[in-house]
Amino acid sequence: MKTKLLFIIVVFIAGLSMITCTKKQDTDTRPGLYITLKDTLGNAVAGATVRLYKDALDTGIIKISDSLGVVYFTNLDPEVYYWLATKGCKTNLNSQITLNRKLITNVVLYGYSVLTETGTLLITNSTTEPYKITTDSVFTANVYIDTAYLAYPKIGTYLIHSEKLSTPGIGKDTLIHINCGDTVFIRLPY
Repeated sequence: MKTKLLFIIVVFIAGLSMITCTKKQDTDTRPGLYITLKDTLGNAVAGATVRLYKDALDTGIIKISDSLGVVYFTNLDPEVYYWLATKGCKTNLNSQITLNRKLITNVVLYGYSVLTETGTLLITNSTTEPYKITTDSVFTANVYIDTAYLAYPKIGTYLIHSEKLSTPGIGKDTLIHINCGDTVFIRLPY
């Protein structure tokens, strides 16, 4: 009887040691991305449409920001993502649009974008020479033959200076006004 009791106790202790010593299986969770949207005054932008996508061909995932200006994307692939946030003519095209890194399994990463009122500026060059385009401290760009330059400046008035790369210092100025949500076209030469 003593041997049976001793045997049961040994089996019981061995069983307990196996239960407490077994390694717990870790389960991987898919990455998440938490994006906060603010306006130029630092206020939350509620009701903004945010499209999260991997590349231009990706239809993406669309969500609407909450009252705190937040969208939270879950169950994502560990890839590089981009986002476009819009509300009316306000966009994040002059702010953060990507983390520039792959998302990480078991981790939620954070993005932050400022939505500003913007328009679109499209400059095309149909001449046989490349041009240098400058504005009053907003951007400088070279526009090559049969190419287009696309920018999303904030609304306002800008002085655009264009000159052929072969004749620096000799060029032409034009005054443009960017309205909220509008597109301004400049065709070189003008």
